[in-house]
Amino acid sequence: MKEEFIALVSAIDPSALPLVVVILGGVYLYMKFRKMESDRLVTKQNRDTDSQNLHDAVLKHSFQIDQLVGSSQHHEDILDDLRNQLNILNTNIAKLSVTIDNMYNKEKR
Repeated sequence: MKEEFIALVSAIDPSALPLVVVILGGVYLYMKFRKMESDRLVTKQNRDTDSQNLHDAVLKHSFQIDQLVGSSQHHEDILDDLRNQLNILNTNIAKLSVTIDNMYNKEKR
C-alpha cells in the first residue's frame, strides 16, 4: 500500500501538488461536513423523539389529573349530600326529643 502511494505521488507533476493537496483537503472537509450533518440530523431526530415523548407524558398526566379532579369533585358532592342529610337527621332527632319530653311531661301532670 505504501509503495502504491509513493508511486501515485511520484507520478503526479510537482507543479500540480498544491492542486492535489487542495482537492484532497476539499474532499476531507466535504467528508467531515457530511459527518457533522449526519450527526446533526441524528441529534435532531433524538431531540424530536424526546420532545414527543415528553409531550405525550404531559398529555397523559393532564388527562389523569382531570380525572382525579372530577372524581374529587364527585366525592365532595357526595360528602355535601351526606352532611345535609346528617343535619336533617340531627334536626329530626332534636324535634323527636322535644316531642318525647313533652309527652313525658304531660303524663307526669
